[in-house]
Amino acid sequence: MDNRERVNLLKEFFTADKYVALSGIEIDEVTDDYAQVSADILPCHLNAGGAVQGGMLFTAADFAFAVLCNDKHPVTVTQSANITYIHAARTTRITARAVEITRTGHNCVAEVTVKDAEGNIVCVCVMNGFISERK
Repeated sequence: MDNRERVNLLKEFFTADKYVALSGIEIDEVTDDYAQVSADILPCHLNAGGAVQGGMLFTAADFAFAVLCNDKHPVTVTQSANITYIHAARTTRITARAVEITRTGHNCVAEVTVKDAEGNIVCVCVMNGFISERK
């Protein structure tokens, strides 16, 4: 299956995720090694200080993780997440790339890096997912 087919299948799967759609986050690319999503930053994504709201950064990271895991495994949900904000994102676009670190039984762990439009890392997440039996 080529990248376009994978992306289309995942877009179809995630059509019910209205929060991600309202946030403007889109699936860019899915490979055997990573999943990448991105979003244009709008005024509604900014905090009182004019930087991208931390919740928007986390949502992009969580969605990249969901795309990666649901491509690699049966239905997977986030169990826990740790996010480290590195610096304020004052940008027009963000990109989140998830890479699986390990999978054991019903658990998978991935690292997600979120970058601004200039390629600077603005935050890093480590996320743990629960993999269900069903597909």
